[in-house]
Amino acid sequence: MGLMDLFSKKKPAGDKPGASEQPTAIDYVEWLLKYMLSTSRTELTIDTSRALPGSFQASNTASPPCIPDAQAVVNRLKILSGVNPVRQSKIIEGSFERPRTHDAILVSTQFQDTDEKSICSIRLRIRFEKA
Repeated sequence: MGLMDLFSKKKPAGDKPGASEQPTAIDYVEWLLKYMLSTSRTELTIDTSRALPGSFQASNTASPPCIPDAQAVVNRLKILSGVNPVRQSKIIEGSFERPRTHDAILVSTQFQDTDEKSICSIRLRIRFEKA
């Protein structure tokens, strides 16, 4: 499976034409950022050796659209942060922002890869727009 398959917006649910589309790591990362804001979590760590946040959600209102492979989530965060989505030999930092109506979410990321796992630390800040 190529990188484009992992990160395409939607993937068909099967080989049949017209099959319903399924959420991907892209949708999960967007859900994750909203989830962090709604729960007032400004820091979170994604570790590919552990279950992703939302894996054990009890209520449907806060449930993620899907639970993708953890490495696909880390790679999606690398792409958003301007980091090459391959294993890095040293700690790499990146950032991106998500503009909203009256503010912007500033996302700082730090990636640490080993042979066994990848870890992404996420930190959120809000920048309010002047009226």
